Amino acid sequence: MKNIDQISLSWGVFHESRKKGMRAAEALKQTVDAGYPMIEFVSPPGVFDDLDSDVKEVCSSGIQVWAVHGILGIGAVSPEAEIRKQAIETAYRFAASCAEFCPCPLVEHYLDRYLDPEFGRYFRESIASLHEKVAPLGYTLCIETAPYKPEINERYPDSNEIADFVRSFNSSSLQMIVDFNHSNLHENLSDVARNSAGLVKSVHISNNRGQRENHLTPDHPEGVIDIGKAFREFREYGYTGACNLEFAFDDKTTDVPRLRHIREYMENLIK
Repeated sequence: MKNIDQISLSWGVFHESRKKGMRAAEALKQTVDAGYPMIEFVSPPGVFDDLDSDVKEVCSSGIQVWAVHGILGIGAVSPEAEIRKQAIETAYRFAASCAEFCPCPLVEHYLDRYLDPEFGRYFRESIASLHEKVAPLGYTLCIETAPYKPEINERYPDSNEIADFVRSFNSSSLQMIVDFNHSNLHENLSDVARNSAGLVKSVHISNNRGQRENHLTPDHPEGVIDIGKAFREFREYGYTGACNLEFAFDDKTTDVPRLRHIREYMENLIK
């Protein structure tokens, strides 16, 4: 099925509400009532506390899960082998708990953001191990483009580096996800589309003010990203997946009318 004109809602939009006690059933109701046919499943606060019940709730609803956002953390590049092992096992355990949603992309961050090349070796080993574990479940492991955060990260891995990393595995089940809100801050999204051609299996779409990742709504008046133009360029370079929205409202709260407005806005934008 071609999903090129389908809109997916990342459940990251409910993160603050979930922390305050919103259950999966309410998130599902808002999603469905706002007309979204798909979601990117994002872990509930506490990760495993409500995971099984959330997965069952989503499966019983009939909504399509476009992608699962994984939880591989910074431990995956730790110099300590045991910490790396624990990070991989935790990420795999989460992915396995969500395997009913497969086949679909499994999103993980690119964590080689340090000057010491040993961290790059650790990350490669961790991704190779996780890939080996999750591919049989039906996932396409997708490495997400990195945010430009010079105050936190020692270096910025650009889209060329991440594309080369992914290509080096030569596996159809290890690909890329491009986050517009990450990649526009230090690169031109047109260049990112060209650099990652043939590799992109999902996207994260939101807006920002051009200085930091803000996860603004696509229509935010202070947003600087020409999202319609960028999305069309990714389609020209071969992306055929869903228009997957990962934003947050300024006040961090959600309601059906606002969620519906963003869906309708995006549907008109990508026609």
